[in-house]
Formats: sequence, C-alpha cells, structure tokens
Amino acid sequence: MVKVKILPDKEHASEEVAQRLHDLIVEKPNAVIGVATGSTPELAYALLADKIQEHNTDVSQLQFFALDEYIGLSWDHPESYHAVINRTVTEPLKVDPSQVHIPEAGDDSTEGPVRYYDEKIAEAGGIDLQLLGIGRNGHIGFNEPGTPFDAPTHVGALTELTRKDNSRFFDGGVEEVPPLAVTQGIGTILKSRQAILMAFGEAKADAIRDSLQEPPAEERPGSSLQMHSDCTFYLDEAAASKVEH
Repeated sequence: MVKVKILPDKEHASEEVAQRLHDLIVEKPNAVIGVATGSTPELAYALLADKIQEHNTDVSQLQFFALDEYIGLSWDHPESYHAVINRTVTEPLKVDPSQVHIPEAGDDSTEGPVRYYDEKIAEAGGIDLQLLGIGRNGHIGFNEPGTPFDAPTHVGALTELTRKDNSRFFDGGVEEVPPLAVTQGIGTILKSRQAILMAFGEAKADAIRDSLQEPPAEERPGSSLQMHSDCTFYLDEAAASKVEH
C-alpha cells in the first residue's frame, strides 16, 4: 500500500525528503540512491547538500543511479541528464563523478532492453531509495503509458505530451526534445527497497489520482507503485486535490 504525505507546499515536502535522504546516508554510508531529474526534486537535493555540509556527513561510499537519459543528445548539452545530474547532485553533494551512474545507449539505438544498467545496479547491491517524479500522463522515469510493469531498463519512445512538457527546458521548443530515451524500467524501479514520489501543482492532480485510486494498469504507469513494497508519495495540496482522502 502506498503511503501518502500531503504537505502545505513544495518547500515543506522537499525538506522532509531531504531529511529522509540524510537519515539514510547517516545510517548506511554506502547507500545506493536512485535520482530523478526535472524541476521537482531539485530543492530536495539542495537541502540535502546543506545537511551534508552542516553535519560534515561522509559521502565517499555512496552510489547514485540516475533514472534516465535522452538518446541523441550530447552529454555536454545543458539539458542532457548527464549535465543535469552533475549540476544538481554530483557537484552540490561533493561526490566523486565515479560514484554517479547514468544510463547510456548509442545515438543509433532503437526501442528495446538495455540490460547492462540493471546488472550494474545489482552489482552495487540494489537501490536502497529511489526518487521519482511523475508526468502529466502518469509516466515515471520515461516509462510511458503502455510500458509493461516488468520492463527492465530500456530505450523507449517519448509521447508528444512528454516532449511538449519537457520543451520548456529547451530554447528551440519541442523540436529540440529527442524522441527517444533510455530509462530504468518499471520492473527496475519496483525492485528498489524504498521509493519516494514527489509531485507538486494542479497539473499533476489527474496523474496522482489515477496512480493512487485506480487499479494498477499499464496505461497508468504511476499506478505500478501500488505494487511497491515501500513507497511514499510526497504531495502538495494542489497535486493531491483530486484524491479522495
């Protein structure tokens, strides 16, 4: 059963998530943490960096695994997830780049599994805590509607809605957003020991409602988290507005 925490705003939710992350790192200095990109978790990462600095927390043994990456976008492009994770996680947390792993696939890759990344996660001992956001159509990672719940890390096509939503990060608009991405699969995500999904704003209310109140179904990727052994949704009141409490 998914646990739900409704906070007054993004700031309060991000503080709670940052504290959970810091508690995990103190308890398990060699923790393996799955990190998401996008604007949703950025404040939580900044607050975690503050806690690490304040407490002089050892981060030398941590490992981080990013959720996804675009296909065909140079890694030095500011919106590649190699670049985003570097400026939101690697640099602020002052961890060595060798501790941070990001899925990769060739620019000529087409849809299909990318199993080496799951093997790399398994070799690290599995993900202790996975951070997630959610798209307006319910996608988690880049697992779009229709993705099988047992899917491993794979290359998949992005929907036009996802590309449109992500175009706000690209100066040239939707045409600059790559049509393919490599992503941890839903099956990969469900293997994490703990998962946290963060969602803020009224635009996410339908996806949150469908993820929590509708039966798990592949057309609703977020609903797969009902099958997770330990998942918590951190929401502001707007994102939770269509959930029957």
